[in-house]
Amino acid sequence: MNDHSRALTRAAPILLIIGLAIAWQAPDVGWLRLSDAESKRAELMTSALDALPDQPRVLIGYDPDLGTYAEIRQTARALLADLLARDGRLAFVSLTAEGRALASAELARLGRGEANPTRLLDVGFIPGAEAGLVGLTRDIRAGQLDDGAFTREVELEGIGAFDAIVVIGGNDLGPRSWVEQVMPRIGDVPLLSVTPIVLLPEVEPYLAGEQLAAGLTTPRDGAAYRESLELGNLSRLVESTEPRPLPLLLGMLVAVAVLGQALGARMLEHLRSAGSRSIG
Repeated sequence: MNDHSRALTRAAPILLIIGLAIAWQAPDVGWLRLSDAESKRAELMTSALDALPDQPRVLIGYDPDLGTYAEIRQTARALLADLLARDGRLAFVSLTAEGRALASAELARLGRGEANPTRLLDVGFIPGAEAGLVGLTRDIRAGQLDDGAFTREVELEGIGAFDAIVVIGGNDLGPRSWVEQVMPRIGDVPLLSVTPIVLLPEVEPYLAGEQLAAGLTTPRDGAAYRESLELGNLSRLVESTEPRPLPLLLGMLVAVAVLGQALGARMLEHLRSAGSRSIG
């Protein structure tokens, strides 16, 4: 590596930070607009929520993973705020360690936002992954919590207490597990989901077959849904700033360039090795 290449390598992180800072301050570009005003998935989610009864009781399967949570966090929080704005009562359950940590943080955040505590219930962590899901259909224990009306209803009626299920999914345990393990055992309860785009191939067949009543599966779906909300005073429960598409695009282009450079270097090395062997 010559001096010029070495200097460029050292300067690359600084140049990237400067580029991202400029992109963050630049005005939005129309063709890069994240929200899709005609998102059918966002409209389907709103319609599914509108069809719920007054003061719906909703089971929240909160199992995103740390690697993809940043992609869906804003949409998940907007959906929770939307349910609370509809006077919903939400019971949180997690079946993965990462999901439990994120659910605990989310419940704490809702508490700091002064969400009505009588409308929130922490069922906690249930081990066993899909076996735990099956057990969830038989019995739900709310743990060491206050003896409120919502808690009593859930412990008395179990999963039958809920008017809908919302799955905030990640890589390990997402809507597929709920469709396969829970839905056949509980009957006609709408299942809704928020998932990162990496799970789109898994979720798409269930949306097409209507095992999922609605799902937000891409960043554009999530942005369109968030843009459509009118939360009033509960807007304090959602994030105030939307992601900027230009820095995201720049970051993706840099990532593609770095991967391309690494792949090109490997291919060049392979060709050189092959040429040396043929000469020898």
